[in-house]
Amino acid sequence: MAVKLKKIARQNPQNREETRYYLVQENAGMIDLKDLAAAIEKQTAMTRADVTAVLVSLADVLPGYLKEGKSVRFGDLGSFRISVSSEGMASEAALSARHVKGAKIVFTPAVELKASIAKLSYSIAT
Repeated sequence: MAVKLKKIARQNPQNREETRYYLVQENAGMIDLKDLAAAIEKQTAMTRADVTAVLVSLADVLPGYLKEGKSVRFGDLGSFRISVSSEGMASEAALSARHVKGAKIVFTPAVELKASIAKLSYSIAT
């Protein structure tokens, strides 16, 4: 199945008076937890309720491991980790936790996941 693309116009960031045209993926909708659990149920011996319970539990325990500073790897899917940004200081001694600007969760896809989309085909919506 081909990934559907649409054409959009955006300002050229290097010349705001110029418009450039780009291809972006057309949103095909959202798969929610119920849909995901139903699809996994068909491929396993688990019931949809069991799959849902596992996925909900995963969402419950993942933040705890990330808060401990651990990276969490999901096999051929990829890994999650925390990334922190801070203010830069002139000396190491001047740095403290109050200089943290924020944290975000970073997902890094596994080689296997990247390979699974390496040969996509595309179609442009008309």
